[in-house]
Amino acid sequence: VGGAQTICSTGTAVMSATVSGGTTTGTWTTTGSGTFTPNATTLNSTYTPSVADATTGTVTLTLTSTGNPAACAAVAKTVAVTISKVAVVTVGGAQTICSTGTAVMSATVSGGTTTGTWTGGSGTFTPSATTLNATYTPSAADASTGVVTLTLTSTANAAPCAAVDKTVVVTVSKVAVVTVGGAQTICSTGTAVMSAT
Repeated sequence: VGGAQTICSTGTAVMSATVSGGTTTGTWTTTGSGTFTPNATTLNSTYTPSVADATTGTVTLTLTSTGNPAACAAVAKTVAVTISKVAVVTVGGAQTICSTGTAVMSATVSGGTTTGTWTGGSGTFTPSATTLNATYTPSAADASTGVVTLTLTSTANAAPCAAVDKTVVVTVSKVAVVTVGGAQTICSTGTAVMSAT
């Protein structure tokens, strides 16, 4: 059988095995609760870990020879498979804010890591883009566009798991801009003419 493997909990372990000598067949078993594809009697099958396997973090796969000649005992070999947890990223729903306000992020990163980085827009994250529950202050460009997509991407992921990201759409409504003319002095029989936008 092949050597030890490390896989992501969303991946599969690819078996590379041969049985020769007194027989050419064998059956795979696992200390976990995952599944063999296409089946456990295919020497070069793949093993898909279960949720329980990912929680445990490791399983041992054993290939035992079958159809052994009379008087010969079955032979077994094992493969250790380490299972790294994929990151689980959750973010809050879409938000609508005023261009003078802020979007408050509500996010978690769990599983194989607990850290992440926010990207998107041209505004600023406070206190920083690596704070999961940061606040986002939109820029003038964001207000002009009217909508910005913020993405939280997991960092320090457990190898060989890839980064995971989730997005939040923030609609930025423009605040009203009011201008009026300067102070006026008029006669009591006159009128003040307003100049405003």
